[in-house]
Amino acid sequence: MSRPTPSHVPPDARLDAPAAVWDGNLLLDAMTIATDWLDDNRDRVNALNVFPVPDGDTGTNMALTMRGALAEAATLSVADRASAAEVAARIAYGSLMGARGNSGVILSQVFRGFANGIGDRQEINGRDLAEALGRARDLAYTAVMEPVEGTMLTVVRVAAERAASSARRGPAMASVLAAALAGAEDALRTTPDLLEILRQANVVDAGGQGIVLILEGMDRFARGEALPNVPIAVGDAEVSGHMVFLDQVDDLHGGDHFGYCTNFMVFGAGIDVGRCRAEIAAMGSSAVIVGDETMLKVHVHVDNPGAVLDYAIKLGDLGQIKIDNMQAQTRALSAARPTATNDPTPPLGTATSATEPRHHVVMAVAAGEGLAEALRSMGATTVITGGQTMNPSTEEILAAVRSTDSEGVILLPNNSNIVLTAGQIPKLTDKHVRVVASRSIPQGVVALAAYHQDKPLDEAASAMTEALSQVITVELTRAVRDATIDGVTVARGQVIGLVDGRLVAAGEDLVTVALDVLTTTGLDERELVTMFTGAGALAEDIERLASGIRERHDHLEIETHAGGQPHYDLVIAVE
Repeated sequence: MSRPTPSHVPPDARLDAPAAVWDGNLLLDAMTIATDWLDDNRDRVNALNVFPVPDGDTGTNMALTMRGALAEAATLSVADRASAAEVAARIAYGSLMGARGNSGVILSQVFRGFANGIGDRQEINGRDLAEALGRARDLAYTAVMEPVEGTMLTVVRVAAERAASSARRGPAMASVLAAALAGAEDALRTTPDLLEILRQANVVDAGGQGIVLILEGMDRFARGEALPNVPIAVGDAEVSGHMVFLDQVDDLHGGDHFGYCTNFMVFGAGIDVGRCRAEIAAMGSSAVIVGDETMLKVHVHVDNPGAVLDYAIKLGDLGQIKIDNMQAQTRALSAARPTATNDPTPPLGTATSATEPRHHVVMAVAAGEGLAEALRSMGATTVITGGQTMNPSTEEILAAVRSTDSEGVILLPNNSNIVLTAGQIPKLTDKHVRVVASRSIPQGVVALAAYHQDKPLDEAASAMTEALSQVITVELTRAVRDATIDGVTVARGQVIGLVDGRLVAAGEDLVTVALDVLTTTGLDERELVTMFTGAGALAEDIERLASGIRERHDHLEIETHAGGQPHYDLVIAVE
């Protein structure tokens, strides 16, 4: 397998002698090697999930997140001697924008902390690297509302502790990285002892394995060794679904007079965030300034955009500048708005566009045209393509949010592995975004049933969140490997049934397994069963299942919709 490597050396060759310190270019080279090594091994990581279901592919999500980070860092001029601070800041931003799945989002927080630790340094040695790893650990833990040991957090923590211990003995980059890697490997081996679900599956944590692969790549670069052609065998497990990110930014938007809506990024070093926030806010209104000492995102309404840009350029490099004349926008909207009448009904033949400005809108994630159509029919104005094995990135969800004219957006991720990604969006836009943490399509459906557009945004989102508990999600798919989870033994290729993400039954026949699973949901006390059929579902199986449910529970109302979702023959909502 060929791959790009620093200095364009062939795989398995020796790189140049290890450097005592790294500038930005060497840091970028190390990250490139790390990304290649993770990418080479992602399929092996993906193949060993805790649950034997087609899942969000931790290895793929982490590798794509790293590729996003490298793409952003590559915008720096290769002819210039980039500082370590510049490269770290770009990697932090790129990883956030490219983050996919829970593991990608957590990884982006690790890189943000890493960049914070590097600060404004032109070059870094081993001691500086250890400090950066320490900050990466701290931010990763504080960004998670309920940290769970036995996940990638544990691996990052122990790696940082070992790096710090090595740095106290000397600043050699290779020694510090070797110690960090050894700590990460030791921590990874303990993850099954810390999480029962990992012990049952006899695997290690997937996100933690990804961290080990990244450190292995950096360690090889530090020692002057290129990557081997043959990927290693690795273990895997899902990142814990119990991690919930804290919202770190409140949306601010006042009823200020019209001016210029000014948005930009600042990439610098040692930025005094508090002072910048105060001084920029004093120049206008509706100011939202977020970030750290190396990277700021600024949104502010001002009469003179030039003044705020003149101030900001003294802080560092500017990027992603966007200035909108709100007075002109208001005039255009007023001209396009029909004359008010007492009759709210539009003329016959008038189409209502999904892009028409609304008080707030709902955006949902789904895979399968049938599911998308069902969500749209219930009030979702936009359906973002994604789901199992195809998690949308932060940037893809953000692009959808930016595309709407509405200032208010409610996001329905509809997948447990997309919840954290969706949770980053409110921090990256000046729109008022609320995330209703739906972890399945059935939860998304009941949330939409509770949606009222005429209510204030927070009240509407709160009602949708409360509705999530009113449905039980049943999923039928095929096992991708042998496993024993929660006492249920599964053979590869068998039909498996899950209730709210918990493995309940396995067997050879779809209908038999589905009926066994449904008996655990308390159907005697339920009223409605809605079945969304997958792309590979057989009509005769669905008919047999519906008949079997009616025979056992004739009081139930049964609805069937062609969902068209991949991988899952059936997704069932029990209400």
